[in-house]
Amino acid sequence: MKTLFFMLIITFLIKPFQLSTLYVVFFLYFLAKKDYVTMYIEKYWIFPSILLVCFCSNYVPLFNRVCTSLVFLLVSGTIKIIRTEWIGSADVCFLTFFGFYLGIERMLIALYISVLLGFLWILYKKKHILPYLSCLSIGVWIAYLKGYTIFYFLINLFS
Repeated sequence: MKTLFFMLIITFLIKPFQLSTLYVVFFLYFLAKKDYVTMYIEKYWIFPSILLVCFCSNYVPLFNRVCTSLVFLLVSGTIKIIRTEWIGSADVCFLTFFGFYLGIERMLIALYISVLLGFLWILYKKKHILPYLSCLSIGVWIAYLKGYTIFYFLINLFS
């Protein structure tokens, strides 16, 4: 619960209070917690995901959303087909879903943050099984808050 309160405080220091923002934070927290505890995501998570897309609009153009989700579906689906033990079905689904929700700029930031957190998790816990959806949820949360700022900062830094 401390983590949830921390997420809420940080979120509302950065973004104005809205019910949609509150829903996004709760969605990401409980998704990460579920993956961390069980490493299994049930199929009923489709309903909160649909609610997130329908009611928590973030003004990303539809073409950007569709292209991003197709790219992440193609890449993660190919990894799932080639090496089934490397990535889970829920990881493929939520990479595609978050790609649709965030768009390319913020999804790349979420992906970079989640991969970094995944490496830190493996080094710290010394386990080879990673609850990647938990890392991805944290990356999506940061990208949801300040994804465009981080993306354009990195573009300006490296150009």
